[in-house]
Amino acid sequence: MCGAYLSNGRPVEVDFRKLVSVGSGADRSTHLMHSYPAKLLPNIPIFFIKCSTLTPPNGTIYDPFCGTGTVLVEGLLAGHRVAGSDANPLARLIAGAKTTYLDFGRTSDHVLRTIELAGTARPSAFQPVVDVDKWFTAEAQVQLGQLRSAIEEIADPATKQLIQVAFSQTVKKVSLADPRMSVPVRYKGPERERVDPFATFKRIAIANAARAATLPPDSVPYFIGSDARVRPIVSTCSPLEADLVITSPPYAGAQKYIRASSLSLGWLGIVPEARLRTLEGLNIGREHLAASERANSSSFNFGAAGPTLRQIADINPLRANILRVYLEEMRDAAKASADSLKKGGHLVLVMGDNQVCGLPVRTSRFIKDFFEDEGLTLMCELVDTIKSRGLMTKRNRTAGIITQEHVFLFRK
Repeated sequence: MCGAYLSNGRPVEVDFRKLVSVGSGADRSTHLMHSYPAKLLPNIPIFFIKCSTLTPPNGTIYDPFCGTGTVLVEGLLAGHRVAGSDANPLARLIAGAKTTYLDFGRTSDHVLRTIELAGTARPSAFQPVVDVDKWFTAEAQVQLGQLRSAIEEIADPATKQLIQVAFSQTVKKVSLADPRMSVPVRYKGPERERVDPFATFKRIAIANAARAATLPPDSVPYFIGSDARVRPIVSTCSPLEADLVITSPPYAGAQKYIRASSLSLGWLGIVPEARLRTLEGLNIGREHLAASERANSSSFNFGAAGPTLRQIADINPLRANILRVYLEEMRDAAKASADSLKKGGHLVLVMGDNQVCGLPVRTSRFIKDFFEDEGLTLMCELVDTIKSRGLMTKRNRTAGIITQEHVFLFRK
C-alpha cells in the first residue's frame, strides 16, 4: 500500500472491514462493555497493530484521544503496553475498566454483594448537572441512588471501576431518554415496559465481569491521562516514549461527548463544579467558547486553514472561532503526540473531512500538516468509506455528514 502511494502520491482506497474481518458490533473481549458515540472501528487499529514493522514485540502503543479505549484493548490483546488520554472522565473510567484484567469469580461476588447492600442503603443524590426529574422516575432515582451508595463502599479500585461502568450503562438503560439517540432526548414513542435498575445492573455487571476476564492476565493500562495537548509523564517522572501512536481525533463541534455522557456523569458525581460547561471547556472540539476565547477576523490568518476560516467568519463568526480554537488546540495535541513518539516510531492518524456552515472543511489536511510540521514523514495515505458507524453524524443542517476517513501513516 505504501509503495502504491509513494509511486503516484494518490490516496489508496481500502476497506478495513474486508482487510480485517472483525465487525464494529462484535463482542470481542471488552469492546462492548459500554456504549459511546463515534467509537473507532476496531478493524483499523487491529490492521496496524498486527503489522510487525510498526511495533516491536512488547512495544508501547499510545492513543492521545483514546475515548473508551478501542486502540488500547487491541494493543493489550496483541501483547503490548498501552497508554491513552481523554478529556471526558466517563471515557477514562470506561477505558480503564476495559483494559484491566479481573478474575470473574471475585468480581461476580462483588457484584452480588453490591446489590445486597444496595437493598438497604440510603440513596446518594444525583449531581445536579441536569434536571434529574426530567430523565428518571422517582422510583428509578431511589434505586440508582441506592446502587451508587453501595458502589462507593467497594474498596478495591479496579473492581469499583468496572462496577461503576456497569452502573453507568444501567443509568442509560433505565432513564427516560430515547435509547436510539446518543445525546439525551426524551423518549416520545409508545409506552415502554418498566426497567428494573437492580436486575439491569446485575445483568450488565456480570456480563462485563466475564468480558474483563478475557483480557490477558495482569492486563492494566500503562497510563490514562486527561489532556492530549500534554506529553504524558509516566513512572518515575519519565515522559512517555511510544513505539506506535494510533488515534482518531474529535471534529470541531461534530459530537457532543459531554452532553451525551451527562446522565452517567451526574449519577457518578464526577463533574467539576457540578457544571457540564466546566467539563466541556476541557474538551477539544467543543461547541461552546468562553468570551475570552473569541477573536475577530484578524485572528483567522491560520496557515492553510486561513481562507476557510475567513469564509466561515463571513457567515457565522462564532462557528469560525470554534473552528479556529479547535485547530489551535489540535496543533498543540499534534506536537505532544509527536514528542511522545520514539525516533523511528510510527503514528497512524484517522481523520475525515466535514462541513461548517455548509462549507467544506479539509480537516484531515489541516491536521496532517500539523504532524508534518512536527517533523514526521508521511509514508502512506489510505481512504476508507464509512458504511455504518456512530461517526456518521450531522451536528446541524449545515454541518454535513462524514462519509470517508483518511488514514495517514507517519514515521518519526
